[in-house]
Amino acid sequence: MKMKNYIFRSCAIFIALGVIVGSLSMLPETKPTRAAFGDRITVSGRQFYAGGARIWINGANTPWNNWNDFGGSYNASWWDNHFQQLHANGVNATRVWITCSGEVGINIDSSGYVSGATQAHWNHLDSFFQIAQNRQVYIMATLMSFDHFQNTYSTYQRWRNWINSDSNIDSYINNYLIPFLNRYGNNPWLWSIDLMNEPDWVYENAECGQIPWDRLQVYFAKAAKAIHENSQVLVTVGMGMPKYQSGSCSGWQGNKIADSALRARVNDPDVYIDFYSSHYYNWQAQWWGIPFYQSPTNYYGADLGKAVLIGETPATGSTGHTLTEDYENAYLNGWQGVMAWKSTSDFDEIIAATNAFRNHHDELVFPGGTLPSPTPTLTSTPGPTATPFPGSTCAVDYVVQSDWGSGATIKVTIRNDSGLAINGWTLTWTFPGNQQITQVWNATYTQNGALVSAKNVSWNANIPANGGRVNFGFNLSYSGANQKPTDFALNGLPCRAFFAYLPVCYSAAASP
Repeated sequence: MKMKNYIFRSCAIFIALGVIVGSLSMLPETKPTRAAFGDRITVSGRQFYAGGARIWINGANTPWNNWNDFGGSYNASWWDNHFQQLHANGVNATRVWITCSGEVGINIDSSGYVSGATQAHWNHLDSFFQIAQNRQVYIMATLMSFDHFQNTYSTYQRWRNWINSDSNIDSYINNYLIPFLNRYGNNPWLWSIDLMNEPDWVYENAECGQIPWDRLQVYFAKAAKAIHENSQVLVTVGMGMPKYQSGSCSGWQGNKIADSALRARVNDPDVYIDFYSSHYYNWQAQWWGIPFYQSPTNYYGADLGKAVLIGETPATGSTGHTLTEDYENAYLNGWQGVMAWKSTSDFDEIIAATNAFRNHHDELVFPGGTLPSPTPTLTSTPGPTATPFPGSTCAVDYVVQSDWGSGATIKVTIRNDSGLAINGWTLTWTFPGNQQITQVWNATYTQNGALVSAKNVSWNANIPANGGRVNFGFNLSYSGANQKPTDFALNGLPCRAFFAYLPVCYSAAASP
């Protein structure tokens, strides 16, 4: 009897276990999740994605540690430590010059024929891309610069001979670029290739040879075709000035890297750039404005039809703004990233901005979270953070829509950054020059000398909380300089001034 009970209980246990196991087998399979950050960056429409999640390029420039690092004085320990620090401070991508002047690394003879690269060049790049993967920093690889053609460098004539010959360009594509792609194209941390740093100066400057655009376009077209046929790496060109990326205004020179312009040189569907990379420095503002505080369409005066980022900008920030404000406003206005110049000399200024942006938009910087580091990571001290609009609960966007030398049309947008709605507003400011308002719409105003007071009308009295906006406009007359006011106050409280500009169609003589 005891044996029967034992057998019965044992059978019951096995049956119960079978039911449990069978039930578990019917549950949906749980698959390990994979973070989007670390997947290859792609472009869709006007935005970047990693693993299906949107990513914004919270970037920097680290062009070199030692000029012509790869094949020259490459220091793996320095790059490893620097990339570790960049990642720890919110930088998800940096721009690195693969060759700086063309004197080291690439084998190019006196006729301009490229036979390949030195073994030291490849060895250094092997180490470099492994470090980028380990430290989780995406790389925009800049293949060459206007410096290659500048007569202060020893091999400049070789590179001028190279760019002026189709067969020499083919030798670079076949003997250097395609081997480069075969070696590193499958590494997702090589997210983009910048074909040339600021070709504008190769075209304009005598010391760089004043090479015609059609020769530069042949290289861009052939290289873009090779990259698209041999990899999934994105392609761009680091343009120095917006006047060579738009033809919407008199004196602007047309989009030199548009798909149609490149396919006029090499007619192939793989000839195109994937996104635009524009460079901005404060000397440009007098002609083209400050890009961060307006949309790319406004900045260029046309819709370029692709994602656009700022590939270089001073780490000190644009005129009147901090770099933190530049990054935040670039995002708000539809730019797809900012890469400040440069982390080797202005590290603290850059990480203040990248930390602040990461703190506000972590899922855009590291979508899905960062990957486990394959190597031990040293402890680093996070950089300082900054708020986008310190010390103010409102912002004023003062836009010069047109200027004819003795008068101008201005659009003013007031943004309420506080948590409370505003019902009834008065905006005051002082003109720095002799400007006189002649006509106003969507507001009433009084002007006493340089002091102006603008008040709401009935239909725009309310400004919603947390980013609500109203706008008004006016015409003015002036003589001398039409400088912008900076001391805005809304209902007696100081407002931050954020200047934006629609492209002003200056004459060719007025453009640099």
